[in-house]
Amino acid sequence: MSDDTDTMEVAQAHPPKKKMPYIKFCGFMNAREAATAVSLGADLIGINFWPGSPRAIHLKLARSIHEAVKKASAERNSKRPARTVAVMVNPDAELVLEILREVEPDILQFHGEEPVHVCRYFRHPFIKAFRPRGSGDLKAIATYTGGYNVGYLLDGARDDEYGGTGKIVSPALATEAFQSIPRGFLAGGLTPKNVAGLVRQMSPYGVDVASGIEMRVGIKSLDLMAEFIREVRAAIENPLGL
Repeated sequence: MSDDTDTMEVAQAHPPKKKMPYIKFCGFMNAREAATAVSLGADLIGINFWPGSPRAIHLKLARSIHEAVKKASAERNSKRPARTVAVMVNPDAELVLEILREVEPDILQFHGEEPVHVCRYFRHPFIKAFRPRGSGDLKAIATYTGGYNVGYLLDGARDDEYGGTGKIVSPALATEAFQSIPRGFLAGGLTPKNVAGLVRQMSPYGVDVASGIEMRVGIKSLDLMAEFIREVRAAIENPLGL
């Protein structure tokens, strides 16, 4: 009986290791910084095309960032190749098609009120962002899953905001979503100081950060990027935070 008890105690002290969440760094305005992020371990590099964002960039710069990400990804030779994500808010179809043609991002991210048929229209992998206020708001997420959808993102911004506000989504609401709907990214208010605890608590499929790894708007900090990635890894390697 004692041997069984000892085995149980060991199992509780060392729970099964969780899968490493995808790390998405967003709002790059510099190809060199994007390449550095990839070399440090970032999986997804977000490029912002929403005119209302201080991190919005033009197509030519976006293309140079995309190419830098591909080069850095090949050099690091990871099982997870780094991918670029084009972030847009309620875009015209012409803009999306132009971005796909000129930049060739791996993934589209729709961060506004885009309906399902719009997200699927381009026949390209996409992430849909949501700003839920209650459990009832989570029902809409499932209508976007499947097909070209590769994930969804929960942001803490208000209905009249589109991210980059530093607000954290309700932990209880996020946990509910992540447990019932696969491939959920946690965004809003993440920093190297809080990400490990939030990953341990919520077990997201991925984490998304912009301002939390910046020295100032649009300028990424190498130290903060490295620390953020270390903290995410620490949450997986030490799930109890001991």
